[in-house]
Amino acid sequence: MCAGNPNALNSIFTNHYNVLYFYGLKLVNSHDRVVDTIQDVFATIWESRKRISKVKYVKAYLFAALRNNLLKNTGNEYFIRATANSENKEYGFEISPEEIYLNKESQLENVQRVNNLLSGLSSKQKEIIYLKFYTDYTNIEISKILSIKQQSVANLLSRTLNLLRKKRIQNLHLLLNLLFFFPL
Repeated sequence: MCAGNPNALNSIFTNHYNVLYFYGLKLVNSHDRVVDTIQDVFATIWESRKRISKVKYVKAYLFAALRNNLLKNTGNEYFIRATANSENKEYGFEISPEEIYLNKESQLENVQRVNNLLSGLSSKQKEIIYLKFYTDYTNIEISKILSIKQQSVANLLSRTLNLLRKKRIQNLHLLLNLLFFFPL
């Protein structure tokens, strides 16, 4: 996107719009303000794309930009009113049926993507990913389980993750989170 590719920005917009929208509604409870502010955030990103440093956590960056812009554009009074009118006066967050539906739909798509990526791995590679990220074992513990040297575990894990990166996983955390929630 820094190179001026509008398709990259469009992809980021498409992938994050729904979660940004629902998050914004939780903050200000105004459809028009949220939609306008999301558009402003992406317009600002596009206009200042050459000055923005490389962002490692895109979703967190977008959430922070949306929140900051909502606070700046609507003022603290509106933000406080929106959170004070809700049941939970500390944050003002609720989980809507739409969010639950979108989250489940997104999870199914992500599980499908991960299964496609994992299908190209050997059983040993799948096992080491499972042990490392699903059961949260250390390399020492994995070496004892598999009866191999600790360095061999590190090497195999590194090669496996590099292979997955080459398969263009855009978000390795997605893989790790899904492995945590959905066992192989």
